[in-house]
Amino acid sequence: MNSEAFAHWLRTGLGSALLNQEQACVATAMTRVFGTRHLEIGLSSALAVTPRLPAGQQPQVLPAVSSDTDRGPVIARPEELPFHDDWMDSVVLHHTLDLAEDPRQALREAVRVVRSGGQVIVIGLNPIGLWGLRRLFGLRRDAPWNSRFLLARRVQDWAQVLGCCVAPARYGFFRPPVGGRRLQTRLAFLEPFYERGIQVPFGGFYCLVAEKRDAARIPLRPVMPDPRVASMPVANRNVSPGMGRARLRVVSSRPDEGGENA
Repeated sequence: MNSEAFAHWLRTGLGSALLNQEQACVATAMTRVFGTRHLEIGLSSALAVTPRLPAGQQPQVLPAVSSDTDRGPVIARPEELPFHDDWMDSVVLHHTLDLAEDPRQALREAVRVVRSGGQVIVIGLNPIGLWGLRRLFGLRRDAPWNSRFLLARRVQDWAQVLGCCVAPARYGFFRPPVGGRRLQTRLAFLEPFYERGIQVPFGGFYCLVAEKRDAARIPLRPVMPDPRVASMPVANRNVSPGMGRARLRVVSSRPDEGGENA
């Protein structure tokens, strides 16, 4: 899908209003994230949603070369991230699953590069509500209406299969998808659900926070010390005069090494 057209739409009046709420939602989620390595997979450096933290590394992955290169973005496909396993403390997917060729693989890559206990934050367009109706009955299928609009519940299931603990989705932007910046400002009174944190699944976008949980690895065979037959003197006052000393016999615990040594 055309990520450049989507990025251009986010600079319009309607897109900017949506982006402002997405940035506020991600900033709230990042208050519970610890560490110094934070990755965002987005559309443009100028449209980033991750807050600029005072210290640490904040690389950004973009799908194409952008003129906004102030953060030194990494050009890569979200399905093939050039980072080591368990490296990042958090990964933000900003409409990545809406635009990726393989959204499940993109999510799998994000979980791969985040450490155990780290968080993957997913921002996506919601197919339920006014925005979903606009996409369903709209005549024009340009950006953003030609993107996927995945259900939040579906993304939750994918993350749980990948070993993540997923918090309930938070929805935002309950204004209708019409008009420009001035009309959207007048319609701001339609945001009581978002401001009060009420979980109503009818907003324009959803925000999911998934924490990676690695199960404890249980070895198939217990690690046992290598048993050896040892011979050592044992003091015994009740031995007969004809016996000089006794020996201790240790039998190997391995079936293939069974037997005893004199």
